[in-house]
Amino acid sequence: MQRDQPDHETYSVTALVGDPSFVRWVLQNDPIAAAQWKKWMSGAPERAAMAETARQLLLQIRFVAHQPTEETLTASYHRFSQTISQLRHEPVKRRRLYALLSWRNAAIWAGLLACVGTIAWYTWREKTTLKVSTALGETRQVVLPDSSLVMLQANSTLTYRRSPNGQLREAWLHGEAYFRVNQDKKAAGFVVHTSDADVTVLGTTFDLKQRRHRTAVFLQSGKVRVDFHDPQQTSRILSPGDLVEYDAQDKQVSSSRTDSSYSSWVQGKLTLVDAPLSDIIDILENNYGEKIVVNDDKIRQRKIEGIIYLENKADILFIISNVLDIQISRRNDTMYFSNRK
Repeated sequence: MQRDQPDHETYSVTALVGDPSFVRWVLQNDPIAAAQWKKWMSGAPERAAMAETARQLLLQIRFVAHQPTEETLTASYHRFSQTISQLRHEPVKRRRLYALLSWRNAAIWAGLLACVGTIAWYTWREKTTLKVSTALGETRQVVLPDSSLVMLQANSTLTYRRSPNGQLREAWLHGEAYFRVNQDKKAAGFVVHTSDADVTVLGTTFDLKQRRHRTAVFLQSGKVRVDFHDPQQTSRILSPGDLVEYDAQDKQVSSSRTDSSYSSWVQGKLTLVDAPLSDIIDILENNYGEKIVVNDDKIRQRKIEGIIYLENKADILFIISNVLDIQISRRNDTMYFSNRK
């Protein structure tokens, strides 16, 4: 049934492609339909993105009309007449030829439908998939198609995709990111995948980090469920303030409580409370790509408190060198931390 007024609560890309009014606008440039849909799209940014995806899909799968010339029609008629004349004298072969043509036509149409389906699938994936990466030392704010907000930490990659029916929002993370997920009445949930765990969320603010063999989830607000890929670990449901860490090498899960200072990197700073130098070394290696060698393991356990701003790596090194009284030197691509002589 055709809708006179589009309803953004029930519309999806699939519904738009199947709406006669939307098809008339895209394929026939109907002015009434165009005015109707442009007004609908102006109501929210996500509607315009949804409509553009549906429009591109219609344009991709539409067959191009072809009008043969008179010469082509005449030649085709003569070939057809000759074929019919031959078939009248060969009744047995006619049945075989008809069967062959029927199978050949079926194969051609099957191939065409497969091509159209493939084009539609890849077009949908291209239009509904978002991939963002950050360089060493770079952080970036990303607004997902569902208006959820993600702050992507340095040296990280985020891929986002929504299922064809719109029921599931999924993201894949390599690195670290801070998520502020919007509720969506049309979606069953929002899942973030890492190499070691899946985090299912809904209307939630949380910090997810996957570096090397460690995965950490800190929940600031709402509720999340963490499902580990390790079959020996049970799922964990987190409450605000919970921090869960998983070590893939040791196959161990640890839980603790912390506050929003854990995610202070979102504001471009580190808020340190009795933090060991090893934590800062991890940040320098993971976010800035530094290779660091510590001559004395006791140096790693030296504690530091206060705020360190992340805008300038040189400032970070200057602070830890003077506050912790260590010597920092560089040879080639390696940085060395040692006791002052």
